[in-house]
Amino acid sequence: MCEKPDRTALANRYHDQGYSCAQAVACAFCDILPYVPEELAPILGCFGGGFRAGEICGVVSGAAVVLGLRFPHRVPGDLAAKERAAEKMKEFHRRFLERFPSLRCADIKELPAAPEKSPAAARLGLQKPCPVYIVAAVEILEEMLAEN
Repeated sequence: MCEKPDRTALANRYHDQGYSCAQAVACAFCDILPYVPEELAPILGCFGGGFRAGEICGVVSGAAVVLGLRFPHRVPGDLAAKERAAEKMKEFHRRFLERFPSLRCADIKELPAAPEKSPAAARLGLQKPCPVYIVAAVEILEEMLAEN
């Protein structure tokens, strides 16, 4: 039986190696996605830094890719799948906003790190905002995926 990967540590390691927040979050889930990091990372190359413009935080974008792949809306007329994907994303937003004050990179990037809002961030000794958001996003995604 394979041991479940520590996706929070993996995402943090990806970020330390130079992946953006979006890439780090999504690539941490490649064990359950139809991509390897070398395939998925380029797709997310422009998502970090709030689409490189301080807008939606890259961790939210990375989470959207993971949720979209796990709860796909493949067929244009499949309104049930479309609604399910939308609800998953709204739920991610809700849970992220329970911990942090905004979904916008420019609003949260320079805030104090707040590692106490993420057990993994505290465990990993993270002290900078982006790594805290990355591992918190991974925690939220893991919670949501475990519920289904």
